[in-house]
Amino acid sequence: MSVSSTVKLLQSPDGTTIFAEATGDPKNVHVVLVSGLSLSGCVFDGMCADQRLFDALYIVRYDLRGHGRSGKPDTAEAYESKMFAADFKTVMDAFKLHRPVFVGWSLGAAVATDVVTHLPPHTLSGIIYLAGVPDTTTVDVMAAPALKAALPGLMSADSVASFTASADIFVDACFSHPDAVPYAVRCVHAGHRLSADIMHLSLTRPMALENLWKAGKDGLPLVCVQGTDDGHRAGSAKSVDEIMHPHFTNYEMIWLEGRGHALHAECPNKIVQILIKYSNKFAGKANSVEDPRPTRPTSTDIDQVGRAAQCGHAAASEPVTEFAPGAEAQYDPNSVHGFS
Repeated sequence: MSVSSTVKLLQSPDGTTIFAEATGDPKNVHVVLVSGLSLSGCVFDGMCADQRLFDALYIVRYDLRGHGRSGKPDTAEAYESKMFAADFKTVMDAFKLHRPVFVGWSLGAAVATDVVTHLPPHTLSGIIYLAGVPDTTTVDVMAAPALKAALPGLMSADSVASFTASADIFVDACFSHPDAVPYAVRCVHAGHRLSADIMHLSLTRPMALENLWKAGKDGLPLVCVQGTDDGHRAGSAKSVDEIMHPHFTNYEMIWLEGRGHALHAECPNKIVQILIKYSNKFAGKANSVEDPRPTRPTSTDIDQVGRAAQCGHAAASEPVTEFAPGAEAQYDPNSVHGFS
């Protein structure tokens, strides 16, 4: 059984094209899923192969401006906070979303700050961070030292070699066991790199974090999901829990032991459980998934996502298989990503 999907090329108020894809039944709880810096919604294809997700939720993914299949303006004005909020509103209107749950991975989570700053109160029913960062200024205290050292290379067009080396560090740090990641999965996370100029604009855009703190004090729910072996966070000055907890009255923290930065790829089954449970909770609906909070990882460390459908379209509904460190992936010429 396949899952229905609708792809739209939308136009934000400033004329920037926004690629968006909706999957599932719009009668379900509405969820907007946003990927991290330099990547596109394709990275979620493997996780979105899980039929349980679409039995319970209506998932809308879109590529941020400057990213993936969306338009790539190159001026500072195009990366102001209000423009990201306008993009979100454009997606909401196009798919008729009502008080969606916002799910953001890594720096993609910062868009929630844009939303609460520029859109009406109660636009969102809740926020879920997947290794999330609330805004560009907190990258300095939340990023691992090795990642901070690599960021200048990603924002400079002076040296191709420096940019490539920094990008490799960036991708490796997404996984708790980078040597165990199937080549196809690595390519998906490395193949949407931004230009140095757009990387700089994305990382330095000003944001009003105080508006997120106000929304948190006013009761906007936040669930932070974080792996304990996150290469983007190891050795950072502060954890996401230390930064977010003091500002949110409706707050939960979920630590996933042994997991890295790309939680959707390393433990998609666990993330699906979390998304269903908390999205339904925010919407006031009951659900039947098991409690996702146990932190012990299973015997497998990397979930293999080779059975995902073509990037940018609905994934097949067959279960996601797992890939263990040290195991050999089987090449499948009929698979889009080449592994099974």
